Amino acid sequence: MIENCNGIDVVKYAKVYSIRSVFSLERAKQSDEVFIANVNGKDFHFSMHDYGEMYKIPNLYDAMIYGHLRCETPFALAREFGRILFEHRVDPSALRVLEVGAGSGAFAEAVRLAMPIGRMVGLDIIEEARVAADRDRPGIYDGYIVADLCALSSEAKAKIASLSPNCVGVASATGWNNHIPVAGFERAFSVLEPGGWFIFHVKPNDPDPECVALLQWIEAKVKTSYIVDSKRGKIFHRMSVHGERIYYEYVIGRKQIAT
Repeated sequence: MIENCNGIDVVKYAKVYSIRSVFSLERAKQSDEVFIANVNGKDFHFSMHDYGEMYKIPNLYDAMIYGHLRCETPFALAREFGRILFEHRVDPSALRVLEVGAGSGAFAEAVRLAMPIGRMVGLDIIEEARVAADRDRPGIYDGYIVADLCALSSEAKAKIASLSPNCVGVASATGWNNHIPVAGFERAFSVLEPGGWFIFHVKPNDPDPECVALLQWIEAKVKTSYIVDSKRGKIFHRMSVHGERIYYEYVIGRKQIAT
């Protein structure tokens, strides 16, 4: 049973924590963005991707990214995925989803709200993410794996194998510095069943070598037909701390069935 699938009141929590952006011309990259939050009467500085620290504080990450910076990615991707499944006459209740870079469960929540999904298992590299998902969105996942995709333990491999995912989502795992590298995406793609759905998004025209490599990786998958029936588009991701609109591109398609 999903106990918290009506959405966290992110605007309320943004006010509770008095979240403010820190403006600096020296912080041009997304990974350099900083904000201030008031926690228990004291102001603390957090970098945009300081996930481990933010996840320790109930709903802080959601308040920052969704309440303060108006991130729409999880909800936009879930809507697009739902439309694609409808077009292909796929029953979402038959899907076994592995969400990579799951964090505290925003994409899982968006998917659950959009469709009657079958099973959904989260995977993230830090334990704080699993704890935050259990605390802030109890019941949103059917299981949660804490593991490094590039160095999966035998236990993690067994859990993924038991799920036998026919959908892999990487809705919040691309970007600067401390996000999943190409090798991790390749591993995620490898565990996807042939014919299964792959959900991917990344910031286009970004000079970060990691983003460039990810774009080249997904382009190669589509060009060589390792991903078929693909649909791509642009969605509003979030605002920057400087008030600029940030857009990402998504690719949703099926893994080629071997012949």
